[in-house]
Amino acid sequence: MDSESRQYIRHPIAIPLHVSSNKVQAYQQNQVKDLSHGGLCFACEHHHAAGETVKITISVCHPEFHAEGIVRWCKNIEDNYLIGIVFLEKDVLFAMRMVEQVCYIEDYRQQQSVLTGVEMSSEKAALEWLPKYASQFPKL
Repeated sequence: MDSESRQYIRHPIAIPLHVSSNKVQAYQQNQVKDLSHGGLCFACEHHHAAGETVKITISVCHPEFHAEGIVRWCKNIEDNYLIGIVFLEKDVLFAMRMVEQVCYIEDYRQQQSVLTGVEMSSEKAALEWLPKYASQFPKL
């Protein structure tokens, strides 16, 4: 895919993404690297074979976000694997983008709470984050 048509959303590291499959039963926490048109890329300690169906869960949202995808590729990088998946349903991409915004708002809320020493509500964080950063959020 050429660079003009491909944009990524970086997932905040503080927000966990869990991946499971029939072959890997461990409900592991992973670090998302990119969300792109059609799928995502994440770092994982377990190998997942190309063609394998995986279940993605992000628990920071209520209700939790769940989606299924197919592993397109898996690369061994040092002590982990970098895995690319494609989503099975088109609607998942839009939902995933919304979840990513919620993750960024939650990350912002946590950062502000640490900086100020005062716990910030999710609603207040959203009201502050949206006008500051929503226009900079990549469109898929």
